[in-house]
Amino acid sequence: MQVSVTSRHFEVTPALRTYMDARMDRFQRWASNIQSAQVTLGAEKHRHTAEIILRAEGKEFAGKDESEDMYSAVDRAADKLEKQLRRFKDRRVSSRKAGRDDRNNGDVLSATLRVLKAASVGKGPETHEVLKALDYVPEPLTVDEAIVKLEKQEESFLVFSNRGTDLIHIVYRDTGGDYGILNLHATS
Repeated sequence: MQVSVTSRHFEVTPALRTYMDARMDRFQRWASNIQSAQVTLGAEKHRHTAEIILRAEGKEFAGKDESEDMYSAVDRAADKLEKQLRRFKDRRVSSRKAGRDDRNNGDVLSATLRVLKAASVGKGPETHEVLKALDYVPEPLTVDEAIVKLEKQEESFLVFSNRGTDLIHIVYRDTGGDYGILNLHATS
């Protein structure tokens, strides 16, 4: 992170600079890719001001405060900035969670395909002879992407998770070469 410091009416000491750098490093836990930080410090009689502007995640965050002591002003401005970053991260995380399919509590859906021998069907599930079993996770695709993928493989159907709705769909190729889409809906 690039930190530039501007001071008005006083000289920034090496100890204050080290303190500010350490304080800026704490922001990394709330925003991983901070591009730059602009710190403006000012002193007038018994009033010290600190303003910190961060550019991160394509946004700009600012914290400003004043105190009788420069270290306190930096702390208070940094605290305000940290609060903004924390709220921003919480909103980002909660919006990701809101995008998950609540019907499965955010768990990843998985599927199992079993190919049964035709002669063993109809005599009860305990007598089914499984020729092939395959576990997989339905890939998030659009309907068009699923049809293109189905055209490239030898199977006659493809199970996928609709990228726009998170619903499970099955796209299949019928004997005439046309495509059908089966939409699976959970009802309560």
